This record gives sequence, C-alpha cells and structure tokens, in this order.
Amino acid sequence: MDRKRRKSPVKKLNKLLNLNAKGWLLMAALLIFIIAGVSLYIYKYAPTKEHMELTDFYTTVTEDEAVVFLNGTCMETEEDAAYGHAIVMNSLPYVELSFLKSNLDDGYVYDASAGILRYTTDSEVISVNKGESVYSFGRDSKDMGLTIISEQNGAVYLSLDFVMLFTDVNYELTEGTPNRVVLETSGYEKNVATLKKDMALRQFGGPKSKILKDGEKGEAVTIVESYGKWVRVLTSDGVLGCLKAKYLTDKTMETVAARLEERTYNHISMNETVCLGWHQVTSESGNASLDEAIAATKGLNVISPTWFHLSDNNGGISSIASMDYVTKCHNQGIQVWGLVSNFEEDGVSSSTVLNNTASRDNLINNIVAKAVAYNLDGVNIDFEMLDDSCADGFIEFIRELSLKCENNDLVLSVDNYVPSEYHIFYNYEEQGKYVDYVVIMAYDEHYSGSEPGSTASIDFVSQGVTDMMEYVSADQIVLGMPFYTRLWVTDGEKVSCSTIHMSKISAYLEKHGATSTWLEDQGQYYAEFTEDGKTYQIWIEDAESLAKKLQVMQTNKLAGCAFWKLTLENEEIWDVISQYM
Repeated sequence: MDRKRRKSPVKKLNKLLNLNAKGWLLMAALLIFIIAGVSLYIYKYAPTKEHMELTDFYTTVTEDEAVVFLNGTCMETEEDAAYGHAIVMNSLPYVELSFLKSNLDDGYVYDASAGILRYTTDSEVISVNKGESVYSFGRDSKDMGLTIISEQNGAVYLSLDFVMLFTDVNYELTEGTPNRVVLETSGYEKNVATLKKDMALRQFGGPKSKILKDGEKGEAVTIVESYGKWVRVLTSDGVLGCLKAKYLTDKTMETVAARLEERTYNHISMNETVCLGWHQVTSESGNASLDEAIAATKGLNVISPTWFHLSDNNGGISSIASMDYVTKCHNQGIQVWGLVSNFEEDGVSSSTVLNNTASRDNLINNIVAKAVAYNLDGVNIDFEMLDDSCADGFIEFIRELSLKCENNDLVLSVDNYVPSEYHIFYNYEEQGKYVDYVVIMAYDEHYSGSEPGSTASIDFVSQGVTDMMEYVSADQIVLGMPFYTRLWVTDGEKVSCSTIHMSKISAYLEKHGATSTWLEDQGQYYAEFTEDGKTYQIWIEDAESLAKKLQVMQTNKLAGCAFWKLTLENEEIWDVISQYM
C-alpha cells in the first residue's frame, strides 16, 4: 500500500517562518510609511495650539502706553519713538496731541509755554489749563471730574472723554498687557461679521501661525483684509488676527454713525459782487489821499486802508485810522475793511504773537476794539511771510477772531498767496469755514530775486483760482489783481527789476520807442528792447490783461475782485471793471 509522503515538520515550520518574515517586513514598511505620512501631515498641516503673548506682537514704549487702532488699522509708533500714541491713566484713555491733530482733529491748539489748550467750534472757544479738570467756554465752565491735559513721557496727552465732546470719534478701551484702544470715527465704513464657532485668531494666515486670541462663537469682528481663504479681523478688544473666512457669518457693511450735531458756520455776505480796492496809507496825513484814490473808481464798494499793524510781541497794534475817512466812504456807499498787517516792525515776531495765547487774545481784542471804535464794516487780515511754525497759532487766531467779528457784525476777510505746497499751512479749508471772504493775492508770480517773467499771467491766475476752489467755496473767494507790473533789466548776468504803475506803462514804452506783442499764453502784451547793452523786458498789465482775469472771476462765479493798489491804475480801467460788477 502506497503512503503519501509527508513533509518534514521542520520544513513546514521553516516555510511558515519564511512567509511570515516577508509579510511582517511588508507590514512594517507600510506601517512606517503611514506613520511618516501622518507625521508629515501633522507637521505641515495640522493647526498649532501654540499661543503668542500680545506683548511680543505689539510693541510699546512705556508700560502705561495703549496700542491704538484707528478705523481698523494698527497705528504703529516709530522704532525710536520716545512716547506712544495713547496712554491709560486711572483706567481712562488719553491720546497724544500730535497724533490727535494728525489723525482725528487738527483743531486742538496747545500753548506749551502757558499750559493752555484752545479748541474753537462754530460758536464757542473752549479753553483748558494744564492739570485741571475744568474747561471753560465763554462765561461758562464745566468740571469733568478728571484731568483733561496730562504731560507724560515728554508728550502732551488729552483725555479721550474730553476729545469726544468735540470730535466725532468712539473708543473701546481694553486694559491689559498691553493696553489697547480701538478708535472709530463717524462715517467709517466697515465690513463686520460674527464667528460661527470658537476659533483661534492667529498672527498670520495659516494653521501653523501662533494664536493671538481664542475667539468665541458669536463674537463680533471687523474684517480688515482678505487673503482668499483667510481674512484678517479686528476684535473690539484690540486683537488683530487671522482666521479662515468660512468660519464667519452675518457679514454686512456698517457705517459708524455720527454722535455730534453737524456744525453750522455762519458767514456775512455783501449780497453783491465784491469790488475791493486796497488803499496804502502810511501816516495819518495819508488819509487825506482818499478823495484822489476813489475819484475815478466805478463799481468800487469796499476800500481797505492799510491802517493797522502789529507793534509788539504782546499783541499790540499800531493805528492810523480816521473817523472822517470812514464817514466819507459810508456817504458814498463804500464799506471800509481796515487792513491789519504783520510786516512793518522788524522787532516783532509773528510766531511769538500767534503762538502765545495771551498775546493772540490781546491782538484779537485790539483788532475788534479798533474796528468797533471807528465804525468799520470789516477787517482784512494781511499776514505774510509766515512759516509753518505759525501754523497752529495763525489758524486759531483766524478762528477766534471770526467769532468775535461775527458777534460785532464785522466782515472778516483774509489775504492769501496763490495756493502752493509752501503755503499750505495757512489752512485754506479751515479759513473757508470761519472767514467771510478768502482773498487770493494772484500776483507776484515773478518778483525781485526770481527769473524775469509776468507779474500775473493768465495761467497763474486761473490755476490759483482752481486750486483755491478745492478748499473754499467759490462764493467766498475774492480774486486779487495787480494795478502794476515789473520792468526787468538784464545786464550781463545781473538781473534786476523795478515796479511800474499801470498808469505809466504806455508813456514808458513810448519814451523808449518799444512796441508790444500780444502773448496768448500769458494773456497780456509783452515788450522788449535793448539800450546801452542792457535788455529791458516788461509783461504789460492793462485793460486787456485785466479783462482776462476778470473773466476768470466771472466764469468761476467768484465772490468778487480786489486790486493792489488804488492810484496805480489808468482811469479807463474802471470802465472795464464796472462791466463785471
């Protein structure tokens, strides 16, 4: 009988062991691959739970400083800054003055030497002394129960609760490390949303970015930026972090509502086209030249005699005003706006007067007192050659003077250079709010020390009007034009100029046998001749050039015109002017 041949148990075991070894090797390799893949996924994609301290995210200069957010933007300080934009004092926020002026409201004017703050609304002058809790307005005052002005860390800070009385801004303060203040101004449009679930807000977009805050379901946030799947949001407690857009709901646009009533700035209007002539009077006896100055005029309804000027650094003014002069003008239906200038006395510093509260108050009171005493209809402020150190003091002078003029039925006009980056600190827009008429001195395009050229080319005048209308309403702008021009003399490399009255130009050209050519791009005639090796050039101001400028006034529907200065003009020029009145 045949028997099946059995395998040896040893061989069976070896075979089994060999198969298992291969399987285990495959299984081990697969397991290692899975573990490596999971580890790689976790390393690369799984969200980190690591938190970041806000003190590492926000840089502050001092312990009491508050990080400031303005309309969704974190307002960072300079690396070498000595102080921050805001501080917290007695659990109340205070904002640094220069930050306040640059970003929220430029109306706050601080006299550091006297420790006095001024702020002018459309009807009141607010005044605060450093370290006090009381602010005054007119004959009234109010106690806020907190220090309004504080000097800390070499900077001046104002209470935000005080600021909110006059500036339309809201704030949320979160005390902590660091403190945070979230500011929003009226009119700010923001994209708001709420969190669908508890969600981490991270430093950057991406799951590996550190956590700044653990957001809670239903928490309201403002969407600041979008990065596709990720967005940057700002929380009400001042954390600016990133999360996935899909975790936001109830997205909508909101506009921060105004809390304060809109201000109303009152203006005195002549209700007719202004035709002003400046009358240069240098002494009391010079007032007798009034009859000559207005004899040939037609349509003149305002005269501005140069009667007053700064006489000292305490706000005193020198006066050569005449009641008889005013009476004569009124009898002929001409208003008198007394001119106040700042450049007659070499020893007087305009910046000292304007930036010092007491001196500025004295100046305003002196101007109004003189205007009332002489029964003037208005005042004309002609402060020239200022620099930006006077910026705050000058515009506060105009604000406060305007309220006193309004209370005394006085027209306030202010003379300005043609707008340029060099004179932007004259603050045309703010002038337009407070003054009745903004006068553009649209002449001296070229002057002693410049290259030869027109005193007032038509493009220069037109551009000046266009630029001013960006800041001031056309019905408040008075266009100033010259009754003179300049004669330019070139002798080799030496260039000099002298002033020629409009009334004397024709005779001068005739005397030298010079002929003129119309320059369309200049809007005036031009003459040039050579004598004794010297070249003479003159850009002529006459009836035709003046008509071009008056057309600019008429086309832009300006409030009127002004002329420097009476007695320099041709008699017939008034026939042209009267056509535009």
